[in-house]
Amino acid sequence: MNILVIDVGTSSIRGVLYDEKGTEIFCHQIPYQVHFIDGTHAEQDTSDWSDTIVEIGRAAAAYCEKENVKIGGLALTSQRSSVIPVDKDGHALMAAIMWQDKRNKEIVDEFRGMEKAIYKLTGARINTVFSGTKMTWVRRNAPEIYEKTYKFCTIADFITHEITGEYRTDHTYGSRSLLMNVRTREWDPKLLDIFEIEADRLCELREPGTVIGTVTEKFAAKTGLTAGTPFISAGGDQQCAALGHGVTAPGSLEITTGTGAFMLGYSEKVPENLTNNIICGAHAIPGKYVLESSMLTCAALYNWAKANLFADSEGDENPFERINGAVKQSPPGANDCLALPYFQGRGTPDWNADAKGHFANLGLNTTRADMARAVLEAIALEAKNNLDIVEGYVGTIDKLLIGGGLTRFPEFNQMQSDIYQKKLLHNQSSAEQTALGAWANAAVALGIYETHSEAIETAKEKEQVEMYSPNPAHAEIYLRKQRQMNALYDSVKKLSRDMY
Repeated sequence: MNILVIDVGTSSIRGVLYDEKGTEIFCHQIPYQVHFIDGTHAEQDTSDWSDTIVEIGRAAAAYCEKENVKIGGLALTSQRSSVIPVDKDGHALMAAIMWQDKRNKEIVDEFRGMEKAIYKLTGARINTVFSGTKMTWVRRNAPEIYEKTYKFCTIADFITHEITGEYRTDHTYGSRSLLMNVRTREWDPKLLDIFEIEADRLCELREPGTVIGTVTEKFAAKTGLTAGTPFISAGGDQQCAALGHGVTAPGSLEITTGTGAFMLGYSEKVPENLTNNIICGAHAIPGKYVLESSMLTCAALYNWAKANLFADSEGDENPFERINGAVKQSPPGANDCLALPYFQGRGTPDWNADAKGHFANLGLNTTRADMARAVLEAIALEAKNNLDIVEGYVGTIDKLLIGGGLTRFPEFNQMQSDIYQKKLLHNQSSAEQTALGAWANAAVALGIYETHSEAIETAKEKEQVEMYSPNPAHAEIYLRKQRQMNALYDSVKKLSRDMY
């Protein structure tokens, strides 16, 4: 049975068709972009999804007709925390408020006093990324839109309605709202009261990895897909990436270094000793959980370094060739050059939207190569901070998988291994793991496989995996640098408080 996965990313959307062994047989990708306004607003026109899913459906249907194959199911995975208010017919009432948007910062600051109670119920600290305070912002600042809002949708919910006509979401998206109780997996009355949102304006919650609707006659007519085809909500993109990498059992964890960076470790249940230094949310695997850490800038920060430290390389055929080459020339520790990677605020463990990027320990001998390497080291060192926290809950991680755009740079992969002092497994096709995880969830939901591990192992039989082993000689260098970076952050945070 072939399954069409719709994979909704930050910079593009893809339709990937897999056969029953998890082999990709067709892909259609469409780029788009978020619009950043005045350093606070981040918006995107909803036609970027309503139009592109029709194009993807048509392309997939045309391929299937040509090759005489059929699609037995559709699966959806998406970026998770953006908000789209829609009317009863599913028409967007405003541009999507994207996950990077910070217009809700004052509301987040206002609710800080209730953070302990919020964390106890949700497994997450209050922050500008999650969708709940974005909904509160609409209610307070655009009351005319709020009154017309039939449902607040994530991008996944918006697409689900476009294809199936249903207003349904799953627990992975609920985990990123601050409105769902992480233990009961239901919209929580106390949280709805705090964030001033009525329950009937939210989509119906379902387990990820389950059929939540079928392709409508209307969508079938637009695309050529078959009406009645089962539609599976496979879960949020990072949960599906974890599943695709193989985070299916205790002791496994993956780190995706993309636009932002995300670390997800497997957990059977909500830890009893859970404190507010990590996010605990629903896994893509029904009934299971992930312990998640996030960094708001990762590849985006390396792009900044390329553009601002290596601007003269813009004419190069490969724009990253010069900065990557320079990083290789700087030694481990970057000649003591130190960076703080919080160019768009800090995510876990303390969700500090006011945090800024910094460079320190600069001398006349510091080169732009040192600064570029310091940026990459800072990303990995912040990941190490979060890895230490995850291991405090689940014990030693013995299976650490890496993926995302930055893992195309082998020097960064070795840097990560040296900083974590762990062996890392890098799948050569790591960019496909999100869609692959969505396929695995759908394949289990449709009865092709009994377990997620079986599905993933089948799909990975022919894949090539690189292993990176840590250099013990670099352990002390990076341990010292981790301490320095954390001390610098604490000092800068205190200075900011004293100044403002």
